Amino acid sequence: MRKILFVINPAAGKGKGLKAIPKIRQRFEKFDYEIIISKEVNGITALVQEELHKNYTDVIAVGGDGTLGEVINGIIGKDIKVGAIPLGSGNDFIKTLGLSEDFETRLTAIEKGRTEELYVPSVNEHYFINVLGWGVDAEIIKEKNKNIIREGKLNYLFSTLKMLWIYQPKEATVYIDDKKFTKEVYLVAVGNGQFIGNGMKVCPGGNPREKAFEICVVEKMPLRTLLRHFPKIFKGTHGTVQGIHLLKGHSIRVRFPEKTVIQEDGTLRQATEILLKKEKKIEMII
Repeated sequence: MRKILFVINPAAGKGKGLKAIPKIRQRFEKFDYEIIISKEVNGITALVQEELHKNYTDVIAVGGDGTLGEVINGIIGKDIKVGAIPLGSGNDFIKTLGLSEDFETRLTAIEKGRTEELYVPSVNEHYFINVLGWGVDAEIIKEKNKNIIREGKLNYLFSTLKMLWIYQPKEATVYIDDKKFTKEVYLVAVGNGQFIGNGMKVCPGGNPREKAFEICVVEKMPLRTLLRHFPKIFKGTHGTVQGIHLLKGHSIRVRFPEKTVIQEDGTLRQATEILLKKEKKIEMII
């Protein structure tokens, strides 16, 4: 007998999660379900953990990639299925899986409950689901979060172009399995999924069905070169550019000269060193 918990992020998609509640209630009136609403940013993991004593079989993230990642941190290691109703600004992990972002289609999928086993990466014992980025990527997220007027893809694109113009590459030491290099870089992105920024295919070989990560490293290069080749990221063909590397690896470690900002699934954190692995799996409703 299924028992479903819907976790609403009221901030996702400028309030789309709250607007979805009446439709969820209508579609699932014959199910055993509950709806909870997060009251604070980054509070979803703790909120989910507080509810686990109620023996839910399914927990559904109603929001974006960050909401899904927080839900997964709340149930990892438990015999609980995870689902997503993608109402965030990007919904990039759903794109990687090749699933429809249509609201009604996702509700139908949750009703059916068919699942697929997927890898969930860890970074310093915390879990994420899509892409972790350091360098200009994290600065783009910071800039995007300031822009309360622009929405969705336009906001991300505007923030990306601005930060590419002003960002200064920084040194990082990267370990990929048994290989090591130290370079000045614009970006290090480690992908379980493929997309960031609502469709930028930064890690085109990212695959949560495989244990290996795809790593995108963008070395320091002339700004005019970077801007000229930037459109290639939308098709995932940027790996053909000299100074941009698409690599595969199972254990990834990145060291920074000082504490710096990283982003995981759009959530900003700080670290001086990060260690990434894929050791856990989840059953995700597809």
